[in-house]
Amino acid sequence: MRLYDTARGTVTVKIYGAEPEKLLNIMSEYGIEFWDTTPCDDFCIITTLPSRHYPTLLGLCGRAGCEVELIKEHGGKRIIYAARRRAVLLAALALCCTLLALSSLFVWRIETEGNSELSDAELLRMLEGAGLGSGCFTPSIDTDGIRSKMLLGSDKLSWVGISVSGSTAHVTVHERVDVPDIRTKDERSSVYAGKSGIITKLSVMEGSPAASVGDTVVQGELIVSGEMLSETAEPRFVAAKAVVEARTWYELCGVTPLYEYKKTQSDGENRRISLIVGKNRINFYSDSRNLDGSCDKINKLRMLSLGTYFALPVSLNVTATKSFELEYAETDRAAAVSRMKLTLQKRLEENLCDGKIVDMTFTVSESDELLYVTLRAECIENIAINGEL
Repeated sequence: MRLYDTARGTVTVKIYGAEPEKLLNIMSEYGIEFWDTTPCDDFCIITTLPSRHYPTLLGLCGRAGCEVELIKEHGGKRIIYAARRRAVLLAALALCCTLLALSSLFVWRIETEGNSELSDAELLRMLEGAGLGSGCFTPSIDTDGIRSKMLLGSDKLSWVGISVSGSTAHVTVHERVDVPDIRTKDERSSVYAGKSGIITKLSVMEGSPAASVGDTVVQGELIVSGEMLSETAEPRFVAAKAVVEARTWYELCGVTPLYEYKKTQSDGENRRISLIVGKNRINFYSDSRNLDGSCDKINKLRMLSLGTYFALPVSLNVTATKSFELEYAETDRAAAVSRMKLTLQKRLEENLCDGKIVDMTFTVSESDELLYVTLRAECIENIAINGEL
């Protein structure tokens, strides 16, 4: 309703006299609509009515013995007058709206999610090869065909979902998970030692034990056999199953140089701005060479868009270049040792198979401008692995 009132134009007037409500009754008799009527005092009323009825109201005020004062005029002819004075601005606004409407028919931005093994660049190249790239005409995009090409062209994907909203294509992928090793009851297998150690616990669910608690086993040694002997019948073969906990020992070593090159950043930075329209680049600088010596570059690309649905094939690229010098300096020993300790402990935890660390010690040494950190640990873990009989 407010938009309709703005389009046709409204006026807010003040009616004052001995009986201002009498003029409101006369307006009702003539079919003049009014609203937002508010009394100011005993002899004054403020109301709003359409602009086209304002001349009629001025002619009727004499019959009621009242006077009318114009307070505010809104919309209607005022909009037309303002538009005439700003014709160029309105034309530019209409052109922008037209460009946004046309731009929504093309894909200019592709957002991906769900990929960890595949990088964003690899996934975008696969999408472009399947028929979805920057500048694609939205009505001609065959999402089913693109999904089929993606799944047939890569053994790393198990599911692909594509949705297009305006100028943005959202691509969600699920990567393939390796099928676990599933053994049937009829399959013949034995349990072997996956690592060397001393057995502390042996729980056999199926098969014949070939070792006992307290035995020392080496990697690959048979612990539980899948061949079950019988004095009265033929040997029976099963899929051996057991939990074998053992004490294991690890020794991991990390090394880092005692001296390394460090960056010394210079003051200030050089900024270069370029405009990318489609696949064409317009540089706003004359010299495209790198700075003398070593430097760091940071590129920031910002696409001209309105929210997530409307985007234009226009991007602003800002390249910040900052030079630095390399200085051969001594390594911070404490920081290097702390860093290598965390790395070695993380690697140890990754090597454990359903186990825990019982004891762990570190030793630090130096030799030939190298810093060595050695981890020695005693662990309890499940060393059982299944293998063919």
